[in-house]
Amino acid sequence: KYGVGSIVIHDSMFFQNPRWLEEWIDKYPRRANKVWPYWAAGRADTVRQWPDLFVALLKETNWNMVSIGFESGSDRVLKILNKECTEADNYFAIDLLNRTADEMEAEGKQAPVFWSNIMLGIPGERREDAFKTLRMLKYMKRVFPSISFYAPYPGSALGYQLIAEGKSKMSMENYHRFPDDEKVLGVDYAFYRDLLAGKYDAEVNAGLDALQAQRQHDFAAALIKA
Repeated sequence: KYGVGSIVIHDSMFFQNPRWLEEWIDKYPRRANKVWPYWAAGRADTVRQWPDLFVALLKETNWNMVSIGFESGSDRVLKILNKECTEADNYFAIDLLNRTADEMEAEGKQAPVFWSNIMLGIPGERREDAFKTLRMLKYMKRVFPSISFYAPYPGSALGYQLIAEGKSKMSMENYHRFPDDEKVLGVDYAFYRDLLAGKYDAEVNAGLDALQAQRQHDFAAALIKA
């Protein structure tokens, strides 16, 4: 009647309550006029906690766009952000979706894809940390990268610290979410722009197999479109 083709579930707590998710798996395919593909968010640590539930959602409810705020591929940076997720959590979730998507594709079904939220330009981040983050993105078989430079919003310990130290470049006049704005004093944004343009691909590809290293992403465009 309304020409609905897909659904976006804007709920950061979507993959947090196993009982509710089991009910969703049971009721959505049975009660919906059509099992529309949908975008919804999860966390790498809870995917690792409930992997069977994650796979069931992918296969049975048409969760075809999995948004996860991986943020970084470096434990150092994840700790700076107080993310409460680890590199191991991130790679567990990536491996599980890679494997499940391969199985679904082999069965002639649409494979789910990551919407991967990434931050760069985090104070304290080293070049090797940034290389690890892009390396993690290239490790994903199916991904829409959504990249932005770190913004020191109030509400987080790091954000408050940078504001108190006078290092935030954000003000009431430019308090927005433009992903490619330079938001923190002392961050080498030229390096990050070169990184996204592919000038450090040799460093990023170190440790990847040949197939992973060949995966091409327009990371600079992902920054603009985040």
